Amino acid sequence: MRKNKFLTFVIILISVSFIACSSNNQGKKEESEKGVFVEKWDNFYEGSNIKFYYENPEESNLQLLKDKYKLSEVVKNGRDDFEKSLNLMKWINTKMKYSKGSISTKEDALSILKEATAANATFSDKDFAIVYSQAASSLGIYARRGEYRIKNSQQDGKDSYYKVCEVWSDKHSKWIMLDVVNNCYIEYKGKPLSATEVLNMGMDNIKVTGIKDLEKYVKKLKAYLYSYTIEIDNNIYGSAKSNSFISYSKSLDMPEVRIEGGLIRPTIFVKKDTLFNRSPRIEYKNDNSDKLGSLIIQKKNATEGEKEEELAINVAAFKNSGNIKDYFISVDNKPWEKISMFKTISMKEGKTNIRLSEDGKKAIKEIILQYKK
Repeated sequence: MRKNKFLTFVIILISVSFIACSSNNQGKKEESEKGVFVEKWDNFYEGSNIKFYYENPEESNLQLLKDKYKLSEVVKNGRDDFEKSLNLMKWINTKMKYSKGSISTKEDALSILKEATAANATFSDKDFAIVYSQAASSLGIYARRGEYRIKNSQQDGKDSYYKVCEVWSDKHSKWIMLDVVNNCYIEYKGKPLSATEVLNMGMDNIKVTGIKDLEKYVKKLKAYLYSYTIEIDNNIYGSAKSNSFISYSKSLDMPEVRIEGGLIRPTIFVKKDTLFNRSPRIEYKNDNSDKLGSLIIQKKNATEGEKEEELAINVAAFKNSGNIKDYFISVDNKPWEKISMFKTISMKEGKTNIRLSEDGKKAIKEIILQYKK
Protein backbone atom coordinates (compact mmCIF):
# COMPACT_ATOMS: atom_id res chain seq x y z
CA MET A 1 0.00 0.00 0.00
CA ARG A 2 0.99 3.61 -0.23
CA LYS A 3 3.77 4.34 2.18
CA ASN A 4 3.45 8.14 2.26
CA LYS A 5 0.22 9.77 3.34
CA PHE A 6 1.03 13.21 1.99
CA LEU A 7 2.66 13.32 -1.41
CA THR A 8 3.14 15.65 -4.30
CA PHE A 9 0.87 17.20 -6.83
CA VAL A 10 2.88 15.46 -9.51
CA ILE A 11 6.24 16.98 -8.52
CA ILE A 12 6.32 19.14 -5.40
CA LEU A 13 6.60 17.61 -1.92
CA ILE A 14 4.43 19.41 0.60
CA SER A 15 3.39 17.47 3.71
CA VAL A 16 -0.16 18.75 3.98
CA SER A 17 -3.87 18.12 3.67
CA PHE A 18 -6.52 20.47 2.32
CA ILE A 19 -8.22 23.48 3.88
CA ALA A 20 -10.43 22.58 6.83
CA CYS A 21 -11.91 23.89 9.99
CA SER A 22 -10.01 23.06 13.13
CA SER A 23 -12.92 21.37 14.88
CA ASN A 24 -12.69 17.68 15.68
CA ASN A 25 -16.46 17.48 16.16
CA GLN A 26 -17.34 17.36 12.47
CA GLY A 27 -20.97 16.34 12.77
CA LYS A 28 -22.11 18.84 15.37
CA LYS A 29 -24.42 21.52 14.07
CA GLU A 30 -22.92 24.25 16.27
CA GLU A 31 -19.56 23.79 14.52
CA SER A 32 -20.94 23.95 10.97
CA GLU A 33 -20.35 27.67 10.46
CA LYS A 34 -16.65 27.47 11.26
CA GLY A 35 -13.94 26.95 8.67
CA VAL A 36 -12.90 28.24 5.26
CA PHE A 37 -15.45 29.31 2.66
CA VAL A 38 -14.98 30.39 -0.95
CA GLU A 39 -15.94 33.99 -1.73
CA LYS A 40 -14.35 34.11 -5.19
CA TRP A 41 -12.70 31.43 -7.32
CA ASP A 42 -11.14 32.85 -10.47
CA ASN A 43 -8.94 29.78 -10.56
CA PHE A 44 -10.72 27.10 -12.59
CA TYR A 45 -8.41 24.88 -14.58
CA GLU A 46 -9.36 25.12 -18.25
CA GLY A 47 -6.78 22.83 -19.84
CA SER A 48 -6.62 19.09 -20.45
CA ASN A 49 -2.94 18.44 -19.78
CA ILE A 50 -3.19 16.25 -16.68
CA LYS A 51 -1.67 12.78 -16.42
CA PHE A 52 -3.81 10.13 -14.71
CA TYR A 53 -2.45 6.95 -13.14
CA TYR A 54 -4.20 3.57 -12.99
CA GLU A 55 -3.42 0.34 -11.17
CA ASN A 56 -1.32 -2.24 -12.98
CA PRO A 57 -3.14 -5.61 -13.12
CA GLU A 58 0.25 -7.36 -12.87
CA GLU A 59 0.92 -5.86 -9.43
CA SER A 60 1.53 -8.76 -7.04
CA ASN A 61 -1.26 -7.93 -4.58
CA LEU A 62 -3.79 -7.53 -7.39
CA GLN A 63 -2.72 -10.90 -8.79
CA LEU A 64 -3.19 -12.39 -5.31
CA LEU A 65 -6.65 -10.83 -5.11
CA LYS A 66 -7.58 -12.22 -8.53
CA ASP A 67 -6.34 -15.73 -7.76
CA LYS A 68 -7.60 -15.97 -4.18
CA TYR A 69 -11.17 -15.11 -5.14
CA LYS A 70 -11.11 -16.74 -8.59
CA LEU A 71 -12.26 -13.50 -10.19
CA SER A 72 -11.71 -14.80 -13.73
CA GLU A 73 -14.39 -17.39 -12.98
CA VAL A 74 -16.67 -14.71 -11.52
CA VAL A 75 -16.75 -12.77 -14.80
CA LYS A 76 -16.28 -15.60 -17.33
CA ASN A 77 -19.84 -15.42 -18.64
CA GLY A 78 -19.51 -11.76 -19.57
CA ARG A 79 -19.48 -11.30 -23.34
CA ASP A 80 -17.60 -7.99 -23.17
CA ASP A 81 -15.81 -5.77 -20.67
CA PHE A 82 -19.02 -4.07 -19.53
CA GLU A 83 -20.87 -7.32 -18.85
CA LYS A 84 -17.84 -8.55 -16.93
CA SER A 85 -17.92 -5.35 -14.89
CA LEU A 86 -21.57 -5.99 -14.01
CA ASN A 87 -20.88 -9.62 -13.03
CA LEU A 88 -18.11 -8.43 -10.73
CA MET A 89 -20.37 -5.84 -9.11
CA LYS A 90 -23.00 -8.50 -8.43
CA TRP A 91 -20.36 -10.79 -6.87
CA ILE A 92 -19.11 -8.08 -4.50
CA ASN A 93 -22.65 -7.63 -3.20
CA THR A 94 -22.64 -11.30 -2.17
CA LYS A 95 -19.46 -10.73 -0.16
CA MET A 96 -20.14 -7.44 1.58
CA LYS A 97 -23.04 -5.84 3.45
CA TYR A 98 -23.57 -2.10 3.26
CA SER A 99 -24.07 0.35 6.11
CA LYS A 100 -23.46 4.07 5.61
CA GLY A 101 -22.24 4.53 9.16
CA SER A 102 -19.60 1.81 8.97
CA ILE A 103 -15.98 2.83 9.40
CA SER A 104 -13.25 0.47 8.22
CA THR A 105 -9.60 1.01 9.07
CA LYS A 106 -8.55 -0.92 5.97
CA GLU A 107 -7.64 0.75 2.69
CA ASP A 108 -7.21 -2.15 0.25
CA ALA A 109 -9.44 -4.87 -1.18
CA LEU A 110 -7.63 -7.88 0.33
CA SER A 111 -7.87 -6.46 3.86
CA ILE A 112 -11.49 -5.36 3.50
CA LEU A 113 -12.61 -8.73 2.09
CA LYS A 114 -10.85 -10.46 4.97
CA GLU A 115 -12.86 -8.32 7.40
CA ALA A 116 -16.01 -9.21 5.48
CA THR A 117 -15.78 -12.82 6.68
CA ALA A 118 -16.58 -11.71 10.24
CA ALA A 119 -20.13 -12.10 11.45
CA ASN A 120 -22.27 -8.96 11.16
CA ALA A 121 -19.51 -7.04 9.37
CA THR A 122 -20.79 -4.03 7.45
CA PHE A 123 -19.03 -1.61 5.11
CA SER A 124 -19.38 1.90 3.75
CA ASP A 125 -19.70 3.04 0.15
CA LYS A 126 -15.98 3.91 0.33
CA ASP A 127 -15.11 0.30 1.21
CA PHE A 128 -17.28 -1.02 -1.64
CA ALA A 129 -15.58 1.35 -4.08
CA ILE A 130 -12.10 0.26 -2.99
CA VAL A 131 -12.88 -3.44 -3.32
CA TYR A 132 -14.59 -3.00 -6.68
CA SER A 133 -11.91 -0.80 -8.25
CA GLN A 134 -9.10 -3.13 -7.24
CA ALA A 135 -10.96 -6.28 -8.25
CA ALA A 136 -11.75 -4.77 -11.66
CA SER A 137 -8.14 -3.63 -12.08
CA SER A 138 -6.89 -7.14 -11.32
CA LEU A 139 -8.91 -8.33 -14.33
CA GLY A 140 -7.43 -5.70 -16.64
CA ILE A 141 -10.52 -3.48 -16.51
CA TYR A 142 -9.74 0.23 -16.11
CA ALA A 143 -11.55 1.43 -13.00
CA ARG A 144 -11.57 4.57 -10.88
CA ARG A 145 -13.26 5.66 -7.67
CA GLY A 146 -15.44 8.77 -7.69
CA GLU A 147 -17.35 10.86 -5.20
CA TYR A 148 -20.58 12.80 -5.56
CA ARG A 149 -21.03 15.64 -3.07
CA ILE A 150 -24.04 17.59 -1.86
CA LYS A 151 -24.41 21.36 -2.03
CA ASN A 152 -23.33 23.22 1.13
CA SER A 153 -21.48 20.15 2.33
CA GLN A 154 -19.44 22.33 4.67
CA GLN A 155 -22.61 23.30 6.54
CA ASP A 156 -24.75 20.20 6.50
CA GLY A 157 -22.42 18.07 8.57
CA LYS A 158 -23.25 14.41 8.11
CA ASP A 159 -23.74 12.38 4.93
CA SER A 160 -22.20 14.92 2.56
CA TYR A 161 -20.79 12.55 -0.07
CA TYR A 162 -21.45 9.27 -1.82
CA LYS A 163 -18.81 6.99 -3.36
CA VAL A 164 -19.27 5.29 -6.73
CA CYS A 165 -17.00 3.68 -9.32
CA GLU A 166 -16.51 4.11 -13.04
CA VAL A 167 -15.20 1.55 -15.51
CA TRP A 168 -13.88 2.17 -19.00
CA SER A 169 -15.90 0.26 -21.60
CA ASP A 170 -14.31 -0.44 -24.98
CA LYS A 171 -17.72 -1.56 -26.22
CA HIS A 172 -19.29 1.83 -25.47
CA SER A 173 -16.05 3.85 -25.81
CA LYS A 174 -16.70 5.72 -22.60
CA TRP A 175 -16.56 5.67 -18.81
CA ILE A 176 -19.66 4.17 -17.19
CA MET A 177 -20.75 4.91 -13.63
CA LEU A 178 -21.51 1.95 -11.38
CA ASP A 179 -23.27 2.37 -8.04
CA VAL A 180 -21.59 -0.65 -6.48
CA VAL A 181 -23.47 -0.48 -3.16
CA ASN A 182 -26.83 -0.66 -4.95
CA ASN A 183 -25.61 -3.03 -7.67
CA CYS A 184 -26.91 -0.78 -10.43
CA TYR A 185 -26.07 1.61 -13.27
CA ILE A 186 -27.98 4.41 -15.00
CA GLU A 187 -29.12 4.55 -18.63
CA TYR A 188 -30.62 7.18 -20.88
CA LYS A 189 -32.27 6.04 -24.12
CA GLY A 190 -30.57 2.67 -23.82
CA LYS A 191 -27.05 4.04 -23.29
CA PRO A 192 -25.21 3.71 -19.96
CA LEU A 193 -24.11 7.02 -18.46
CA SER A 194 -20.84 8.23 -16.97
CA ALA A 195 -20.82 9.95 -13.60
CA THR A 196 -20.56 13.44 -15.10
CA GLU A 197 -23.38 12.67 -17.54
CA VAL A 198 -25.58 11.76 -14.58
CA LEU A 199 -24.62 15.05 -12.90
CA ASN A 200 -25.28 17.09 -16.05
CA MET A 201 -28.57 15.40 -16.96
CA GLY A 202 -29.99 14.97 -13.50
CA MET A 203 -32.24 12.07 -12.58
CA ASP A 204 -35.25 12.82 -14.80
CA ASN A 205 -36.19 10.51 -17.68
CA ILE A 206 -33.48 8.01 -16.85
CA LYS A 207 -33.56 4.27 -16.30
CA VAL A 208 -31.76 2.64 -13.39
CA THR A 209 -30.91 -0.96 -14.19
CA GLY A 210 -30.86 -3.09 -11.06
CA ILE A 211 -33.18 -0.95 -8.88
CA LYS A 212 -36.74 -1.91 -7.95
CA ASP A 213 -37.85 1.26 -6.15
CA LEU A 214 -36.83 3.90 -8.72
CA GLU A 215 -38.52 6.83 -6.97
CA LYS A 216 -36.70 6.16 -3.70
CA TYR A 217 -33.35 5.73 -5.43
CA VAL A 218 -33.71 8.89 -7.53
CA LYS A 219 -34.58 10.94 -4.44
CA LYS A 220 -31.54 9.61 -2.60
CA LEU A 221 -28.92 10.08 -5.34
CA LYS A 222 -30.27 13.39 -6.59
CA ALA A 223 -29.30 15.06 -3.32
CA TYR A 224 -25.62 14.34 -4.01
CA LEU A 225 -25.46 15.72 -7.54
CA TYR A 226 -23.72 19.04 -6.84
CA SER A 227 -20.20 18.01 -7.86
CA TYR A 228 -18.21 14.95 -8.86
CA THR A 229 -14.60 14.27 -7.90
CA ILE A 230 -12.02 11.71 -9.07
CA GLU A 231 -8.43 10.95 -8.09
CA ILE A 232 -5.51 11.75 -10.38
CA ASP A 233 -3.71 8.68 -9.05
CA ASN A 234 -5.97 5.64 -8.82
CA ASN A 235 -3.31 3.35 -7.36
CA ILE A 236 -3.65 1.98 -3.85
CA TYR A 237 -0.61 -0.28 -3.78
CA GLY A 238 2.87 1.06 -4.44
CA SER A 239 4.27 4.57 -4.31
CA ALA A 240 1.75 7.32 -4.99
CA LYS A 241 2.36 9.60 -7.97
CA SER A 242 -0.03 12.36 -6.87
CA ASN A 243 -2.24 13.23 -3.90
CA SER A 244 -4.47 15.56 -5.91
CA PHE A 245 -8.03 15.33 -7.19
CA ILE A 246 -10.12 16.78 -10.03
CA SER A 247 -13.57 18.12 -9.13
CA TYR A 248 -16.27 18.98 -11.69
CA SER A 249 -19.39 21.04 -11.11
CA LYS A 250 -21.85 22.86 -13.34
CA SER A 251 -21.00 26.29 -14.70
CA LEU A 252 -22.76 28.45 -12.08
CA ASP A 253 -21.82 26.38 -9.03
CA MET A 254 -19.09 27.60 -6.68
CA PRO A 255 -16.34 25.23 -5.47
CA GLU A 256 -16.45 24.14 -1.85
CA VAL A 257 -13.24 23.56 0.07
CA ARG A 258 -14.78 21.83 3.06
CA ILE A 259 -16.86 18.71 3.44
CA GLU A 260 -18.63 17.46 6.56
CA GLY A 261 -17.09 20.36 8.45
CA GLY A 262 -13.66 18.87 7.87
CA LEU A 263 -11.06 17.84 5.35
CA ILE A 264 -11.14 17.90 1.60
CA ARG A 265 -8.08 16.77 -0.32
CA PRO A 266 -5.96 19.06 -2.59
CA THR A 267 -8.29 19.59 -5.50
CA ILE A 268 -8.19 21.07 -9.00
CA PHE A 269 -11.59 22.53 -9.87
CA VAL A 270 -12.96 22.47 -13.43
CA LYS A 271 -16.13 23.55 -15.22
CA LYS A 272 -15.65 21.32 -18.28
CA ASP A 273 -15.81 17.53 -18.06
CA THR A 274 -13.19 16.96 -20.77
CA LEU A 275 -10.70 15.40 -18.37
CA PHE A 276 -13.37 13.03 -17.08
CA ASN A 277 -14.08 11.66 -20.56
CA ARG A 278 -10.51 10.83 -21.59
CA SER A 279 -9.81 7.21 -22.51
CA PRO A 280 -7.24 5.56 -20.23
CA ARG A 281 -5.99 3.64 -23.25
CA ILE A 282 -4.57 6.81 -24.82
CA GLU A 283 -0.96 7.24 -23.76
CA TYR A 284 -0.35 10.56 -22.05
CA LYS A 285 2.07 12.98 -23.67
CA ASN A 286 2.89 16.35 -22.18
CA ASP A 287 2.11 18.76 -25.01
CA ASN A 288 2.70 21.89 -22.88
CA SER A 289 -0.73 23.10 -23.93
CA ASP A 290 -1.62 24.91 -20.69
CA LYS A 291 -1.55 28.64 -21.33
CA LEU A 292 -1.89 29.75 -17.71
CA GLY A 293 -0.82 28.41 -14.36
CA SER A 294 -3.28 27.72 -11.55
CA LEU A 295 -3.22 27.78 -7.77
CA ILE A 296 -3.49 24.72 -5.58
CA ILE A 297 -3.98 25.30 -1.86
CA GLN A 298 -3.48 22.96 1.04
CA LYS A 299 -3.63 23.14 4.83
CA LYS A 300 -0.22 23.21 6.46
CA ASN A 301 0.26 20.55 9.11
CA ALA A 302 1.09 21.86 12.55
CA THR A 303 4.72 21.30 13.52
CA GLU A 304 6.05 20.76 17.01
CA GLY A 305 5.29 23.76 19.22
CA GLU A 306 2.53 25.10 16.98
CA LYS A 307 -1.10 25.20 18.04
CA GLU A 308 -3.28 22.99 15.87
CA GLU A 309 -6.10 25.55 15.87
CA GLU A 310 -3.88 28.14 14.19
CA LEU A 311 -4.70 27.66 10.51
CA ALA A 312 -1.96 28.10 7.94
CA ILE A 313 -2.10 27.09 4.29
CA ASN A 314 0.55 26.25 1.73
CA VAL A 315 -0.02 27.75 -1.70
CA ALA A 316 1.64 26.30 -4.82
CA ALA A 317 1.15 26.79 -8.56
CA PHE A 318 0.92 24.16 -11.29
CA LYS A 319 0.90 24.05 -15.06
CA ASN A 320 1.20 21.26 -17.63
CA SER A 321 0.80 18.47 -15.06
CA GLY A 322 3.62 19.75 -12.86
CA ASN A 323 4.44 22.42 -10.35
CA ILE A 324 5.73 25.82 -11.45
CA LYS A 325 8.98 27.13 -10.04
CA ASP A 326 9.71 30.85 -9.70
CA TYR A 327 6.28 32.40 -9.85
CA PHE A 328 4.73 35.30 -7.89
CA ILE A 329 2.09 35.49 -5.16
CA SER A 330 0.31 38.53 -3.76
CA VAL A 331 -1.67 38.23 -0.50
CA ASP A 332 -4.32 40.85 0.28
CA ASN A 333 -3.03 43.06 -2.56
CA LYS A 334 0.44 43.40 -1.06
CA PRO A 335 3.47 43.60 -3.41
CA TRP A 336 4.25 40.54 -5.50
CA GLU A 337 6.54 38.02 -3.82
CA LYS A 338 8.68 35.62 -5.85
CA ILE A 339 8.10 31.99 -4.82
CA SER A 340 10.38 29.10 -5.71
CA MET A 341 8.22 26.21 -4.50
CA PHE A 342 5.34 27.15 -2.20
CA LYS A 343 4.28 29.94 0.15
CA THR A 344 2.85 29.46 3.63
CA ILE A 345 0.06 31.87 4.57
CA SER A 346 -1.28 32.23 8.11
CA MET A 347 -5.02 32.66 7.82
CA LYS A 348 -6.60 35.51 9.71
CA GLU A 349 -10.27 35.65 10.54
CA GLY A 350 -12.17 37.27 7.71
CA LYS A 351 -11.29 37.43 4.03
CA THR A 352 -7.94 36.58 2.45
CA ASN A 353 -7.19 37.48 -1.15
CA ILE A 354 -4.58 35.40 -2.99
CA ARG A 355 -3.40 36.23 -6.52
CA LEU A 356 -1.06 34.37 -8.88
CA SER A 357 1.27 35.92 -11.46
CA GLU A 358 3.93 34.37 -13.64
CA ASP A 359 5.79 37.64 -14.29
CA GLY A 360 5.21 39.61 -11.08
CA LYS A 361 3.17 42.19 -12.95
CA LYS A 362 -0.13 40.73 -14.16
CA ALA A 363 -2.47 38.61 -12.07
CA ILE A 364 -3.66 35.50 -13.94
CA LYS A 365 -5.62 33.78 -11.16
CA GLU A 366 -7.33 35.03 -8.02
CA ILE A 367 -9.20 33.52 -5.10
CA ILE A 368 -10.84 34.99 -2.00
CA LEU A 369 -11.32 32.78 1.06
CA GLN A 370 -13.39 33.63 4.12
CA TYR A 371 -12.11 32.15 7.39
CA LYS A 372 -14.63 31.86 10.24
CA LYS A 373 -13.23 30.77 13.60
